[in-house]
Amino acid sequence: MLALKKFELQVSDTIVHRGREYYEDGAVLDLEETDKDFWQAEVMGAESYTVEVELFRKDKIKSYSCSCPYDGDICKHVVAVLFLLREELTRLPAIKEAPEKDNFEKLLQKISLEEYQEFILTHAVRDEKFKSTFERHFADKDKSIDIGKKYAYLIRNIIRSNTNGDFIDYRSVHSLANEINKLLEEGDRLIHKANFSNAFILARSVLTEVIDLITYCDDSSGCIGDIISSCIQMIEVIAKSEKVAMDLKEGMFGFVQSVVGNSVYYEYGDFGYEMINVYQTLALQLNKEKSFLNFIDDRIKKASAEKHSYRKDYFLVRKIGFLKAIGNVADAQLLAQQNLDIVEVRKEEVNSSIERKDFLLAKKLIAEGIVIAREKGHEGTVGEWEEELLRIAVLEEDKKTIRHYTKYFAFDGGFDQAYYNQWKKTFTNAEWKDEIEKYIEERIAGIEAQYQKHKGRVWYSPDTQLLDLLAPVYVEEKYWDRLLALMSKEMDLERVLQYHDHLVKEYPLQLLAIYLPAFERKGDVVGNRNEYANLAAKMEMVIETIPEGKEQIIAVAEKIIRKYPRRPAMIEELNTVIKMGKLK
Repeated sequence: MLALKKFELQVSDTIVHRGREYYEDGAVLDLEETDKDFWQAEVMGAESYTVEVELFRKDKIKSYSCSCPYDGDICKHVVAVLFLLREELTRLPAIKEAPEKDNFEKLLQKISLEEYQEFILTHAVRDEKFKSTFERHFADKDKSIDIGKKYAYLIRNIIRSNTNGDFIDYRSVHSLANEINKLLEEGDRLIHKANFSNAFILARSVLTEVIDLITYCDDSSGCIGDIISSCIQMIEVIAKSEKVAMDLKEGMFGFVQSVVGNSVYYEYGDFGYEMINVYQTLALQLNKEKSFLNFIDDRIKKASAEKHSYRKDYFLVRKIGFLKAIGNVADAQLLAQQNLDIVEVRKEEVNSSIERKDFLLAKKLIAEGIVIAREKGHEGTVGEWEEELLRIAVLEEDKKTIRHYTKYFAFDGGFDQAYYNQWKKTFTNAEWKDEIEKYIEERIAGIEAQYQKHKGRVWYSPDTQLLDLLAPVYVEEKYWDRLLALMSKEMDLERVLQYHDHLVKEYPLQLLAIYLPAFERKGDVVGNRNEYANLAAKMEMVIETIPEGKEQIIAVAEKIIRKYPRRPAMIEELNTVIKMGKLK
């Protein structure tokens, strides 16, 4: 979990630099808190990208996402938003608290060394917690202080005070997590002070004491899991820092090596895989490639005995990547060729072929991948391979293939506007008119033939199916008259409302004629206060947008009330429609 105050210490310098440029250039727009601790902003780059950030206790970054195509851990757009978010959250409190801070600093300057020491000694005797905090903070001044013991003792006390018997319930988990998260903040401060040794000891101590908690607590909120991830992230930050002494990294390597095989890390989350990232980082830095490869080979051997191959596939992919990282390209290539049935391995080979512009080999690899995926019943993977074929078709300017796949993806499992427009752009205006009319005719003929084939044995109306299939096309092509014709046969209020904005300006009265029976039908099926209020709100919206129809809508509301006189909640809600309509 990144710390908002010092997130740039945990992100690569290149990404931080680019993100800061975006931030300083004012590329972050419309930053707002959309829900408690959920923030959203638009960042102007090559395109406009949406960034979302979730905070924890206002100072931890719990999660983030960006709509840009960057496939790394964190992109420059997220970093730009984090800079602005930190500025927004710290600006007002800093102004408000400045006078108090100034006064306190002046007071500190007036106190003598003897007075400081007397105060600290007095409070250390009275307050064990204060003494422990003080000793931990200044542990680097006295090598005789066993900081690891102090952290372990403190964490065990926190756990003990929040444990009731052999199980930690949901409420106690929250209390425990809050206390440990406060302790982890010390780690961020230690890293900032470049006290990497004590920061690692803290992260190691928390991780060692907390990892087993997840096996006997109610962690449905994810609090304990977040703590474990935060510890691993802290260790990873330290491992990646160039300022850390090699003897400390040796100690870190030994610790990681000793715990990375612990099954708990894998059974209760992805903690084991997160730790493997640290293991690989340290192995590369310390020239311990053989140790890491031995570990990977051992995991592959153990996973080979499992019924499902997911874990084995993961470690094989990991080994191929590591062999490439240490420059052993020949062995990596050989291992890749032996494991092309793994999707990630085949994808890497496809990408390499595309980069070399060997499109023929790439398409051959994809065709084989589709066969394997279909044999396994993995239709999602088939779709991914077909998207790769489209990507190659674009690079080759193969218009026929582009048309085939864009048309397929535009309507596969719903309507996709992006693929639809990509399909459309392959035609001239005159060609497109013929093409889309042909598509519309084929859809209508296909639905009608299917309906006639099963007539008398189906519950659906062909008009409903046509609306689902063709309404998005009519909207894209602005065929409002055809959309209205389809809508005129629709009785479901929600489906009618879906196209309200498209038709209300051109055909208000015709749309009203569709709404009136749809409102009445909805009145027959609603059954609770929320549904009554929802119906009333929709009737009011139509009165607002089609004022000519207010009398008719009021008449429908009155009719429903007369029909169901024993529904006081519904009568109350519909009376608001009648009252509002009469005031217009």
